[in-house]
Amino acid sequence: MNVDTAKRYFELMDDPDAGVGEVLDLYADDAVIRSPRKGTISGKDDIKAFYDANADFFTGGEHDMEAFHEDDHVVVCEGTLDGETIEGRSFEGIGLVDIMRFDDSGKIEEFRAYLDYSAILTEVQQDPPSFREPISEVEA
Repeated sequence: MNVDTAKRYFELMDDPDAGVGEVLDLYADDAVIRSPRKGTISGKDDIKAFYDANADFFTGGEHDMEAFHEDDHVVVCEGTLDGETIEGRSFEGIGLVDIMRFDDSGKIEEFRAYLDYSAILTEVQQDPPSFREPISEVEA
């Protein structure tokens, strides 16, 4: 059941027609989000403000969730994120791990996001060298 809710969360996050209210319905009233970008966000009012700000900053996005691991009331979600910011910066394949802890009624009571926001917010050169190629094949 909790994995289904986690999957629904990512469906809603990727649906341009979904509203913040639909995402909030997945959360318990006293829920907490821990985000590397915003720190700790507590309660539905502040969580709503967080998602509203995200909707203003990101013009689109798509999660490619590769695995869901469930143990008791905890679901660990692994995947990547592609998208674009309001400033026109595109990003692809940003790795993420989200950890959701659920209450007894199946609502998210704690959400921990582990995501490299610097990869989204920082400019990179057009064709960065691949660090997987032998050093002799990388052009200076």
